[in-house]
Amino acid sequence: MASGARDKNKPKKVITITSKADFDKTIEEAGNKHVLVEFFATWCGPCAIIGPHLEQMANEYEECLLVLKIDVDDNVELAEQYDINSMPSFLIIKDKVTLEQFVGSNAEKVQTTLQKFCGKPEDRNAIKPGTSAKPAEKPPMKFMSLLKTVTPVIMKPDSSKPADKK
Repeated sequence: MASGARDKNKPKKVITITSKADFDKTIEEAGNKHVLVEFFATWCGPCAIIGPHLEQMANEYEECLLVLKIDVDDNVELAEQYDINSMPSFLIIKDKVTLEQFVGSNAEKVQTTLQKFCGKPEDRNAIKPGTSAKPAEKPPMKFMSLLKTVTPVIMKPDSSKPADKK
């Protein structure tokens, strides 16, 4: 019960966009983060259903993702710019480039798409501050065994034993 109260006290992470200028500024300031944009309408039932999931995802991915909501009725120009015909519609944008666009209130689809671009939250959270996000280098054992597999063995003429390599 205490965790529910704690969640209610958390500040909202989903940013509601009110104009094209506001959108452009937010995309510009996103820096190296991915941006998940939801185009929604207040009268859209599926949009209302996915809303709480987006807030949760915004918290899970906050170090690598911004989550924006754009009401299509209040921002017709943006809806037209991105050819939005159904709600909710989602975009993944990074460095002002749309990487993916999809439709529907399927929270699993949104989560899978975020993992595709940002990785799994538990994997990112395992990285300690001050350490590299790059996994430790492993010896190239697999590469070496591949070399052994594809490197031909030089045989002495008329012999069943390999020749000495010099």
